[in-house]
Amino acid sequence: MTPGDRPAATRGPTRTFGMSALVIGIISGTVGVVVARLAFGPRTALAGAVVGLVLGIPASLWIGTSRRRPAPRLANGHRLRGRAHPVAWVGPVFGSAITVVAWAGVAHSSGSGWVQAVGALLAAVLATGLVAPLFPALRARATCTAGPSDAVAGQAVALTLRVSGPLRIRPLLPVGPAQRAEGRSRGPRLVTVEVVPSRRGVLGSVAVELASSAPFGLVWWAREVIVPLHRPLHVAPRIGPAEPVDVGSDDRAGDAYRRLPATVGEVRGVRPYRSGDLRRAIHWPATAHAGTLMVTEADRQVDDPVVLDVVLPPEPDEAERAAERAMATASGYLARGVPLLLVTLEEGGRTVRPVVDRVELGRRLARAVPAPVAPAASGPSRRFRR
Repeated sequence: MTPGDRPAATRGPTRTFGMSALVIGIISGTVGVVVARLAFGPRTALAGAVVGLVLGIPASLWIGTSRRRPAPRLANGHRLRGRAHPVAWVGPVFGSAITVVAWAGVAHSSGSGWVQAVGALLAAVLATGLVAPLFPALRARATCTAGPSDAVAGQAVALTLRVSGPLRIRPLLPVGPAQRAEGRSRGPRLVTVEVVPSRRGVLGSVAVELASSAPFGLVWWAREVIVPLHRPLHVAPRIGPAEPVDVGSDDRAGDAYRRLPATVGEVRGVRPYRSGDLRRAIHWPATAHAGTLMVTEADRQVDDPVVLDVVLPPEPDEAERAAERAMATASGYLARGVPLLLVTLEEGGRTVRPVVDRVELGRRLARAVPAPVAPAASGPSRRFRR
């Protein structure tokens, strides 16, 4: 369940990618110059070159991506990208190209020098707005400075991240709403990001998208990274329907939850004498008052724990539901003060340890893994007295 446990993405040679981007840039710029001169005259050659370069940038990125092996997918199906990429770039790029071409037509029709100068300035601004966010996206960094150690599946968890600049942070795994890192224009700043784990488990890192649209906000460039957590996050399962349990308890006449009749221990009351009762158990004041033999009835508290053996099936959804049922059953025992011994299978092997509260219970079930071989006809969990 940890995003950082995936294999690293295999990247193509940097030299090959740089050469392909250079060739595509030269070709697109040349085509832009030729089209501009044929359509609007020689004075629009510079604007045509700028438009050609702007259109060639996404093409070079696309070809560079196609030359690489597909990046591995996260647990939620998202394919993690290892380098910066434009987000929703089609509208801004083509909108800027149409604007530059339209202004070039106006400049060609008017013939005024100031119109051509304004057009060149407009083309430079649009090209800067489209390309400039790439560089802060490449330098984007994030580290986790604070976060809880326990959570419940399906509930939001707040993490404090230190990011390198004014970025947009969108959690990918676990998912969560996007947050803006506001503040001064330069330097790191702290931002609180909420993530919602969908399943139980132990999270050692999160996958986030760091995006920048500086300086003009025309197009977003993003970079997807793995951020190690400040400390491991144990995600406990939800509380599902509890399984039917017959505890065999009787606490109607005492404070202890489970009691058994005994000849020594805490006095519970008196009752009429029955054959087999010990002579020293006779309660003489009650016998004198009732006119018949009365004996003292005592009881002792049963301190043997209830053993909950949790066996998770290999299918992930079934394992999640089994853990939810085990969480509900064990929480019921703990709420009534019953000693509980939990048996789970973890990465290090079979673990048999008592649990004393809900926090420890959630951590044990978060670390539990399915059995390598599915159990036979038995249910997901077995309960017995030891």
